[in-house]
Amino acid sequence: MTQHPGQAAAAPRIFLRDAERDEVSVTCYPNHIPAFAATELKRLYGSVFSSLEHFRIYGGTERIGTCVARRGGEVVSVILFRIEGSRIVALNEFIRLDAREIARFADAVFAAFPQARSVSFNAIELPAGPLPYPAQRFNCSEDIALALPPTPEAYLARLGKATRKNIKHHLSRLRRSFPSLRFEVREREEIDAADVRDIIALNRARMAGKRKTSYLDQAESERLLQLARSCGLVAALRIDGRVCAGSICARVGGNYFSYVTAHDPAYDDYRLGTLCCYLTICEAIARGGREFHLLWGRYQYKYMLAGVQRDLDHLDLYRTRLDYLRNGGTVLKNAWRSRLRQAKFWLLDPRQQERPALRTALSWLRQLRGHYLGGS
Repeated sequence: MTQHPGQAAAAPRIFLRDAERDEVSVTCYPNHIPAFAATELKRLYGSVFSSLEHFRIYGGTERIGTCVARRGGEVVSVILFRIEGSRIVALNEFIRLDAREIARFADAVFAAFPQARSVSFNAIELPAGPLPYPAQRFNCSEDIALALPPTPEAYLARLGKATRKNIKHHLSRLRRSFPSLRFEVREREEIDAADVRDIIALNRARMAGKRKTSYLDQAESERLLQLARSCGLVAALRIDGRVCAGSICARVGGNYFSYVTAHDPAYDDYRLGTLCCYLTICEAIARGGREFHLLWGRYQYKYMLAGVQRDLDHLDLYRTRLDYLRNGGTVLKNAWRSRLRQAKFWLLDPRQQERPALRTALSWLRQLRGHYLGGS
């Protein structure tokens, strides 16, 4: 059981759906996470971004409520949420939700909290279709993931011919050139903090070489170390005992989530970053993994390694049409964010960059971004 220190959990509020809505009962627990929620979240969603480990490390579990749907006594949905003024913010991310599940949650929290005027979801996979409330939806991220075959050999066979050839070629060259090469994997409590910090240092150095600032500052690095030791895995390629490439992952059931993969630029000719990612995926397969998530960032190597892009959306639901209109500023801001994101990826599309005018525009935008954001 998790709740705000010194604060008793409010009594749960139960709502029963009619036959048209699947006869599902929904219980809201304000400012309270029932003890069973941790296990059910993993079973239902298998996402580290919808796990209590993630919430405890990234922001804590204070003031979090829980909305639980049951059908015939079986838990079919667990959505954690926070109340932010007149807005209910659903916290589950990087999961797939259907319209019925979203409607059940919105109905329940609107009934439980009369002051709530809107409900927000972020980074969810949502199929097309109507919703029972005035809504705004836009793409905000992506998860590039791959379903894992039963063996590493089957995975290698799935890759494109050129990719298979390159992996075999560069891995063979690397082993011949550096006989001390070792690939090591450690899980949870066995993870060495020095390995995590070495991998993060490689990430920072590579970003600095691109005149960018890594998001992995000291605070984020410590959170990532905590997450890895709680539910993670760290893979490292060592040459002469030194970490030259590595991956930091979280694991929920059979699903692996790759937060960071980094390598020493001195080994660029060996495609060390791609090799490290490939070997980590093979390790996940050997450990019985079902899916490997390369997360956000549309980098070519992810697609070469058989990643498939899953678009993730932000969704705002409003209690009434009037509430939608009253939040016109937020609606316009979100629409502008969506357009900027679309324009960014359109400009970064290699097919578009063949056009001289667009290459010039992209160069100008990068300079402008560097000027206003300090090169971040």
